[in-house]
Amino acid sequence: MNWLKSLFNRKKSKENSRKIKVKMSSISEAILSHLKMKTSGALLLTGDWGSGKTYHVKNTVFPVIEEKTDFIPIIVSLYGETDKNNIAQKVLFSYFDKKGENANLSTGTIAKNIKSFTDAIPIIKKYIDVDKLITGTGDNIFKLLPHNQLLICFDDIERMSKKIDINDFLGIINDLVENNGCKVLLIANEEQIDEGISFKEKTIEKTIHFTPNISEILDDILDNYEDSFKDYIAKNKDFLLGTLKAEIDNDKEKVELRKSFSNIRTLKFAIEHFYYAFLIVKNKKELNDELTKKQLKSIWIFILAISIEFRKPKNISFIERKNLDKQTTSISDIDFSQFDFSGTSDKKEVKEDEWSYSNNFKKLYYNRLSESYIFYPEVYNLITAGKSINTEKYLKHLELSFNVVEGKINPSHELLARFMHGYWTFTNEEFKEKLEKLLNYSEKGELGDLVSYLNAGVYLLGFVDLFEFTKEEIVIKLKEGLSVFFNKVQLSYLMKSQLNMVSGQFKEENLQNVIAFISEKIKEIEKENDKKEAERLEKLFENDIESLVKEFLPQHTDIRTPDKPIFHEFNAELVKDSIPKWDAKGIMDFTSLLKIRYLDTGFSERLTDELSFLEAIESGIANIDMNEKVLSNNIMQSQLIPRINECKTRLTEYKNALP
Repeated sequence: MNWLKSLFNRKKSKENSRKIKVKMSSISEAILSHLKMKTSGALLLTGDWGSGKTYHVKNTVFPVIEEKTDFIPIIVSLYGETDKNNIAQKVLFSYFDKKGENANLSTGTIAKNIKSFTDAIPIIKKYIDVDKLITGTGDNIFKLLPHNQLLICFDDIERMSKKIDINDFLGIINDLVENNGCKVLLIANEEQIDEGISFKEKTIEKTIHFTPNISEILDDILDNYEDSFKDYIAKNKDFLLGTLKAEIDNDKEKVELRKSFSNIRTLKFAIEHFYYAFLIVKNKKELNDELTKKQLKSIWIFILAISIEFRKPKNISFIERKNLDKQTTSISDIDFSQFDFSGTSDKKEVKEDEWSYSNNFKKLYYNRLSESYIFYPEVYNLITAGKSINTEKYLKHLELSFNVVEGKINPSHELLARFMHGYWTFTNEEFKEKLEKLLNYSEKGELGDLVSYLNAGVYLLGFVDLFEFTKEEIVIKLKEGLSVFFNKVQLSYLMKSQLNMVSGQFKEENLQNVIAFISEKIKEIEKENDKKEAERLEKLFENDIESLVKEFLPQHTDIRTPDKPIFHEFNAELVKDSIPKWDAKGIMDFTSLLKIRYLDTGFSERLTDELSFLEAIESGIANIDMNEKVLSNNIMQSQLIPRINECKTRLTEYKNALP
């Protein structure tokens, strides 16, 4: 068969073999042993999908085989293969490609060249049925191969189409091993092979389990990145590898997490996105600064976690965030199980919803590492939608998330974070001092969010016996600090929602007392804020109706919730006196607002108090001379009055339905 070799002029000389530094591995040693021994079956290399089995074989094992033996290793993927007749062809063409030099001939090209050659030399047809050679299942094709010097690696066995009968495939493998003397390596995720036991008993002589070396894989991935990024990874490699260890108690979750961490495609995906987030920080901040180091580590954990979850089918997306962006605290979600003061434990299984998903996400990727959870919107958008990072927003959020004041982390939050993620690291001598310091920060109102005061209370009350304060004194000091906090900040919907999300988890009686205090303070502030807001809006109603309407349009619903009654606070006489001042455009704009506020929303049932406001408008209209033929009167009669009647009917129905 020398004629076929010379046909393509593809043989490599020994002198031109790849000059590489051979990297020996346990996998290489096992395969080398298989090549040296007399064998009666194939060798199976098994491991999780995406763990790098094929990559390792091609880039580590093949060079070793080529360097240390005369065997020619080739690899054939059976991913999606539907016709057993194609398998032998693929082996032949892979062999041609392997032996080729400066060429990568396609299946079609090789078939065409073989046929052209036999057409030019008709005598060959006497000895070889070319059509059968190209379309055959194996007998003639495998005769063209150097049996005793060939290692055939069949990849993606478990992904082969079910149209190929497993027994037919076994017949091909057995024929190669027993009749043709080839060495065969099968690469697959054994757990996913249909009829795996039968498959193994009949065909597999030995099985090698592949466990990726994440450290080496990380080095390989980083080869194509710039030096500053590689230097950063090298300095922080122990930390990065630590984030890839699936150390959790739940065995099922541990297995899934291990598979995710060893998936090379996911790891590459995460590193690529971290690279872009890293560059922005590098260009604006000092990498050796301790704060920057903490921030970059936080960003990496977030990117790793989101990358894993995003690549899972039917999971999170740019739109479907499953409450990951609803952060319960600026520092961390505490693991309340270690401080359950109630003396009871509710172990009922909860059906997964967005909140249980969010909580489990933080448990798997953050509590496991004793790290703080921070949601990075710009990075999330980059990963899930390919949106460019807005540098200004990204860096501003980074500073806010770490409670940075004048370039440094707020010391009160830094201390609280240490309690939450490693209070056991304090020495006996310093623990009392740190508790007193945390209480001092809390009393002075120096913590930056409501949940942090409750988190601080967990430790202050939980370790009350270790320093010189009673629970009653601690509660008083927490309330004093909260009063200072409320005087410094502006109450927001986010603050309220954060409190609502976690308040049920603080079960200890004294903490419930603190929560009740916070709720009352919020009501007081809201009442005062509502009064001020009503006065401001009342002035707009009187002097600039168009500006008032704009504030209640849908694009502003992130500023004001549509379900909060406020117009009933307006002075009725002022409302009556303001109506005649409106021009035609103002009347039309207000008519549209009534539709948006009372008819096109499911929240209008909460606005029944505003019936008095609509009645005041009617009284104001009654004072206008409708006999005057002007545009404003026309719009008022044809548009505004019917709309008011619709809205009153709707609100009256809701009011009558109230218990």
